[in-house]
Amino acid sequence: MRAPQTKDATMAERNKKTATKPGQQQRRADEQRHAQAEQACRQLTSLLEALAAEGRLDGQETAAQYLNSTRAYYRRIRNGKVMGPADFTAAAEVCACAHRALAALDPTLAFAGLPQAEALGEALRQGALVIAEMKRIKAGKAG
Repeated sequence: MRAPQTKDATMAERNKKTATKPGQQQRRADEQRHAQAEQACRQLTSLLEALAAEGRLDGQETAAQYLNSTRAYYRRIRNGKVMGPADFTAAAEVCACAHRALAALDPTLAFAGLPQAEALGEALRQGALVIAEMKRIKAGKAG
């Protein structure tokens, strides 16, 4: 006769079973990568839009053009959510265009004197991670 199990023991057994499913680790890694890309896109896009609303892109034709490209790529992401490879590709493009727009605005990427300087720096770091991940994925597929 089997002894009754506690809730914790039952959960531990269930967790062991789900942890061994093939592909689950890859799916979790993909979900995490997509969530990070989504967050980076939202931050970069909202910060760029705020700069444009403040008039900081006025007279900066290159930065304004890259903002328009950022908007176009952001619209390709379904409902603003990175849910698959196509969305991730668009997210990497959002990050790249936003980086170019900000570099056109301030080539040093220091943003001295801007109240959003710290937020811009953090968003750029997050965007750089997305771009690097996209390069890694492309290199893996090519090789």
